[in-house]
Amino acid sequence: MLFEGVNIYNKVFSKLKKIGIAGTNGKTTTAKILCQILKEQGIHIGFISKDEISINEERIENEFKDLNEEKLSFFLDEIVKNDVEIVIVEVDDRCLEKNIFQGIDFDIIIYTSIEIEYMNSIQSIEFYMKLQKSLLKYLSDNGIIIINADDQNSFKLLENIKDRLIITYGLSSKATITASSIDIAPIQFNCCIQRGMTSLNNMDIEPMEFPINMDFIGIHNVYNALASIAIVLIYGILPENIMKAVKKFKSIKRRMYKINNDQYQIIDDRCQNPASFEAVFEAVQSIDYEKLYIVNSIIGSKGIELNKRNAKIIANWMRGLKSAKLITTCSIDVVDGKDKVLEDERIGFYEVMKENGIFCDHKDRLEDALAIALSHASKNDLILLLGGSGMDEGENLIMKLLKGKN
Repeated sequence: MLFEGVNIYNKVFSKLKKIGIAGTNGKTTTAKILCQILKEQGIHIGFISKDEISINEERIENEFKDLNEEKLSFFLDEIVKNDVEIVIVEVDDRCLEKNIFQGIDFDIIIYTSIEIEYMNSIQSIEFYMKLQKSLLKYLSDNGIIIINADDQNSFKLLENIKDRLIITYGLSSKATITASSIDIAPIQFNCCIQRGMTSLNNMDIEPMEFPINMDFIGIHNVYNALASIAIVLIYGILPENIMKAVKKFKSIKRRMYKINNDQYQIIDDRCQNPASFEAVFEAVQSIDYEKLYIVNSIIGSKGIELNKRNAKIIANWMRGLKSAKLITTCSIDVVDGKDKVLEDERIGFYEVMKENGIFCDHKDRLEDALAIALSHASKNDLILLLGGSGMDEGENLIMKLLKGKN
């Protein structure tokens, strides 16, 4: 039964602008860049995701992985009471499955990417595509759809969608908003508006170019930046203000995050699926290092097939990356029951590594795996911390180990 509070919310708080960010990867980074740009313009922002609910960057809930209609309505009520003008919702697949957005009209829905290439059955692909498309039924009558022009799977979601304004971003020459003269370590590019647009405040946006500089790494973050820029242009934010805001933005924890220390290059990323591993390894190619130490926490309780696919991507890149050593862990010292690596998941991962002739130095405990990397690494080397929940304590543990070495 639909929770009545959501319907009440829609009537009473309809002036609140609502942005839904969906897709397989890039949602959090896109949302955080978007928050930064809007905040710099003095706009009060609400943010809802499975990991954080905040108002003007002040967290009111640190973790909310079991969001439902009643809880969503409660937090939206809190957001409105604090004079928030725009709420950004990072759309989790589980929220779509539970239909918790009934009664909420999004003004903008953006798809970052739809990754189906690594799914193991037609049924899985069909279900995932149907789930992602279901978000569009919550788009307001005058709502706008923004999609990645380089992602053909996103275009499939638009089948039978009529009378909607659709804005595209990406590196394709056909995209409404694209990039040129790209460097990715750190990110620098020219943002190119290729076709005129009209913002929601009726400001005409003519075709133009303007430079973007960010303390981020990787081509995937160029896409995330373009997605965010597309949204703020619709809200009438001027290019010169966008440029200033993104330049101030610092990297996000566990998203190609640089761990500051005096001894090594250390980058931490929450890789959980093949596409995210691909994005990280592509970015690593642009980083100058002597030797590479990859500490990978195997994904727990997500299935054998996912771990086999992740292992295949890692194995493929291990053959091409310069001076790379792989250290793996099940992180038994930091994970709880729901994130525990099952025996068949561990076996499946190592079967793929063995088939591909890749040697792994394995430690059950995360701290022990990190200690191996530090025992071998020298000043100009790069240490990558990769994995989902099993690597969430990676930064704290490696900093503790570094302190112990001094």
